Amino acid sequence: MSPLSTPAPRAVTFDCWNTLLYEADWQLAHAFRVDALQRAATEGDHPVERGAAGDAFDLAWGRHMELWQREKATGALEVAHWALEELGIPPEGVALEHLVENWQEASHSGRVEALSGARETLYALRAGGLRTALICDTGLTPGRVVRHHLDRHGLLEHLEVCVFSDEVGEPKPRARVFHAALEPLGVEAAHAVHVGDLKRTDVAGAHGVGMRAVRITERHDDPSELPEADVVVADHSALRALLTA
Repeated sequence: MSPLSTPAPRAVTFDCWNTLLYEADWQLAHAFRVDALQRAATEGDHPVERGAAGDAFDLAWGRHMELWQREKATGALEVAHWALEELGIPPEGVALEHLVENWQEASHSGRVEALSGARETLYALRAGGLRTALICDTGLTPGRVVRHHLDRHGLLEHLEVCVFSDEVGEPKPRARVFHAALEPLGVEAAHAVHVGDLKRTDVAGAHGVGMRAVRITERHDDPSELPEADVVVADHSALRALLTA
């Protein structure tokens, strides 16, 4: 008997990145953001070399990731302030709002793709009467942009609720983001399953509120030694077989 069989799940929540979507050209979006930072500095009469802009961006991004590890939500605005600080440029000295918008939209410059079979999984779950939701940690790409990518790949229409850390103010594994997805669905945690790729955020967060967890390894197989999910699957084909059996 599958560890997901009892009690029977009534809802499935999904992580976004490396679970439903992935960035096929992250380096292109990274270069776009570095270019935007250098351009903003130059236009604000604070010219910098591209290498310096790249170093400042990477340091600021590293600060964002460190805070994310500590369960703090930050985004493009904070990262822009930190990058400018690294360059010794006051935020008042550049078109900050334009820079932030460019960074938030940068994923459009690369290829954001859906994992193979992701749409079929969501469709099968909804056709089978299960409720669905998204629980997404956002970095420089906010929820409003992620929604566009989900919609472009035919995923958004099969997600009843979408919860984004930049809109809730907290990232996974905080309990608040999981409850924010389950409460509108009217489903208790014991009757819900969360699917994601990370043990620290997806698995620990789901278990922390009493949900069961499935880890999907197609795009990223988390090597950490943190507690494992109830079930590990290789791809969406295996996930569909598990959840619709």
